[in-house]
Amino acid sequence: MNFPLVTAQDWRAQVDKELAGAPFDKVLVYRTPEGLAIAPLYTERPAAGPVHAPGHFRICVKVDADAPAQAIGDEIKGGAEALWLDATSAEAALAAGVPDLGETPLVLRCEGEAPLATLERRASRLPPDAVFALSVDPFAELACGRIAPAAIAQARADLVQSARFAQARWPRASIAAASTLPYHDAGADAADEIAIALATGAAYLEWLVDGGLAPAAAGRLVMLRAAAGRDTFGEICKLRALRHTWRKVLIAAGAGEVEQPLLHAVCSSRTMAQRDPWVNMLRTTAQAFAAILGGANLVTPTAFDEALGPASPLGRRVARNTCLVLREESALGWVQDAAGGSYYFESVTDALAREAWKRFQALERDGGIEEALANGTLRAKLDAAWTDWLSRITTRKAPMLGVSDFPNLDEKLPQPPHQDAAQAGSGLPVRRDAQPFEDLRLRAEANGARPEAILVTLGPLAESRARVGFAINFFGAGGIRTRETTTDERAVIACLCGSDDRYAAEAVARAKALKAAGCTRVLLAGRPGALEAALREAGVDGFVFAGCDAVAVLSELLGAFR
Repeated sequence: MNFPLVTAQDWRAQVDKELAGAPFDKVLVYRTPEGLAIAPLYTERPAAGPVHAPGHFRICVKVDADAPAQAIGDEIKGGAEALWLDATSAEAALAAGVPDLGETPLVLRCEGEAPLATLERRASRLPPDAVFALSVDPFAELACGRIAPAAIAQARADLVQSARFAQARWPRASIAAASTLPYHDAGADAADEIAIALATGAAYLEWLVDGGLAPAAAGRLVMLRAAAGRDTFGEICKLRALRHTWRKVLIAAGAGEVEQPLLHAVCSSRTMAQRDPWVNMLRTTAQAFAAILGGANLVTPTAFDEALGPASPLGRRVARNTCLVLREESALGWVQDAAGGSYYFESVTDALAREAWKRFQALERDGGIEEALANGTLRAKLDAAWTDWLSRITTRKAPMLGVSDFPNLDEKLPQPPHQDAAQAGSGLPVRRDAQPFEDLRLRAEANGARPEAILVTLGPLAESRARVGFAINFFGAGGIRTRETTTDERAVIACLCGSDDRYAAEAVARAKALKAAGCTRVLLAGRPGALEAALREAGVDGFVFAGCDAVAVLSELLGAFR
């Protein structure tokens, strides 16, 4: 069978015909939070060429500081191939003789003691070919408010001492970590995360080189850690762009074509929800998928019930098994650079890398990561990025299944939900996407009688279905139950639901009748258009529609139930 040759110009001409005058850039081009334009079709590879990603990855499970040795052993038995844990926990587990721990790559946190002391204590236990990462990251500690700016000078000296001690003993070890997790949790977008990782890593490279290490040796001692967030394709490109730009930093530092650094991807805690937490399994699956295709060497999945409190054994098991299924049944990790060769991935990776590099250069011009953290400019930038993202959440343009969309008001949670505690200290805020809607749910449940709104349907049943479905989800996101009716009843909230033609014919009269029946708030589902003045005069208090600020509207409505 022969197919006619169709060019990109032919395709565009047909698309413009179908759009019938609607602007192509508005209808079919999507803008990311970073400002990148995502086109509907890619027909060429970018001039920069492909970014190759490794195929194999290890499942790296995060272990709580107070976890007993038995729990650490259970993680290894359950499929964990690497462990991210406190150094003292690792010592206790080794002393307890946990099977296979000596052969398991470890990512160590050395909180509460100098990193050199941790290394010296482990020197006799670790063979020269041991694979481990100490993940010293004083800038992340500063960002979290755990150390003061004045402590950076001592942290620099500690890092250099640790690196020099480790370099001669464990050539496969990493000592410093350039982590984006605190910044991601505070609201950073993908380009900011990459720029901050580069600025952090560049600072550690400078410290190590100034401390007497060769640039190539210093480059091998720095690992990268990044969050894998909700935008699956975007996160694949983010991790690929991070690896690509870090290679540029190493070359600029004189390290040459060194071996690719250890890249540790951690499924995002910011995206985890307390409500309908079972959906978190899907979020973790998508994020782990992105981490693997993005080229992460270590992938840390998140337990589905983490946002409710300490992860349960079931939550940890499901998290591990998610990565095992992705590798063993979906064959991810066995394919070299699975995303490579896609013009879409290559183009977006290139665009994101260029945008991140601009932001990295701006950070460096202004004094680097240390200055940005000390003078508050980075905090202000992240606050602005979060405000931007929050507007997408509250208007439900960035929907959250089970929270802002399709909430389950009859769910049985594994643990009681709670309001996130207010943060003290000078550290960056820790934010969660679901919190604005979850706070509304808590307010609704605090009422003695659960809030209810009546949905007053106009016309035949088929005419009102679309807006009834919208209204059920809209009110449910704030914990307000709904009940359909065709009569004018007394209620705290009544919402008219029907077609545009039915609104033009009946909405004004029905709004007056509902107010006369004693309804406190009368709303209409949909945009009012030219009817707005008449509807407001008839007693309609507001309009609920796709794109309105759902959190603000629902918060005001909950106040009516006092």
